[in-house]
Amino acid sequence: MSLPIENARLLVQSMRSPVIQNLIAQSKAKQVLREVREIPANFPNFDPELDDRVTFVAYGLLAAGCSLIERGQTSEGHAELHAAADILESAHRTEVANHQTSALHCLIGAMAFYACGQYSRAFVLIGSVEEVTPSAGIVASFLRKDRPRLIPKLNAVLLAASPSFDESSQFDDWALTICVARSVALAAEHAISGEPELLANADAVLGDAMTISQEASHPAFWWLARLLRMMLKDYGNGSLWSVLPPFFGPDGTVHVDSYVKLLAFLKPPVIELWQSQTAALQLALNPQNRGGVINLRTSAGKTRVAELAILHTLRNDPTAKVLYLAPFRSLAFELERTFSNTLSPLGYSVSDRKSVV
Repeated sequence: MSLPIENARLLVQSMRSPVIQNLIAQSKAKQVLREVREIPANFPNFDPELDDRVTFVAYGLLAAGCSLIERGQTSEGHAELHAAADILESAHRTEVANHQTSALHCLIGAMAFYACGQYSRAFVLIGSVEEVTPSAGIVASFLRKDRPRLIPKLNAVLLAASPSFDESSQFDDWALTICVARSVALAAEHAISGEPELLANADAVLGDAMTISQEASHPAFWWLARLLRMMLKDYGNGSLWSVLPPFFGPDGTVHVDSYVKLLAFLKPPVIELWQSQTAALQLALNPQNRGGVINLRTSAGKTRVAELAILHTLRNDPTAKVLYLAPFRSLAFELERTFSNTLSPLGYSVSDRKSVV
């Protein structure tokens, strides 16, 4: 399934020829004309098979990107996933209402955006296709961590009576949708319980989905399953259940369990940490460090890192008092609410006054 690293790089290099780059440029120009509702008769003389040709290029880049990531070349693979998703978006976003195949391509593109960390673009693109198929709706709700919408969508698939089928392709679609729903349900359960076998089972289900889709010549579902499999692996690596226990040790199991379950039921829930946060924890939760500076961009999760440092300190010394300085009184009030939501249920008092604990 995965290409050797050198083969993947050769595939990427072949996609950078002047001819292919010209096709991609045409596709982006065509997207702009479609978005402004220009009459097709007024379009320039685009390649007559432009959409199909750039879609082929996109899936070639997806194959290379996934292979590179699966073989440990993450940053290099992410770049190719981003390029592939960008091509699929430009070729198909404006055609979603007219062609279901375009909707499926956009779903794959949105998942590729998410897998390479382009979350905003993923949410925008998937918003245009999430009502097209049950699988798209399930994936969209899971990526947004929107449990109130996810649970009904999962129930509609997993608890529904088995339908009758006139054609084998209909059975294949149903079976693959069941696989997607089952894997996402297992991942959602893991976010609450932390049982590692749940993610292993989800991965096995998606492996079955790839086998079914390959035998049934259903490439869209094959790519959906492959990307979802990769995304669940990333989730497992960044899950609070995976990241926090090494810092808190065996004696901190109760603290970790209570804290992670508490975050899982916040609105919106917090079930994983970004790579920048995980890297920062190596400094913030190291008891050998007497100080340190963590510099992350706005909204990159500095407050969560600080909260974990506070929790780590209080677990080691329940009588300790932790002072968090904020530059504005309004921000102090906001932080008091934030910390109260997570630390107060664990038995710690929080105040915006000097008596903060």
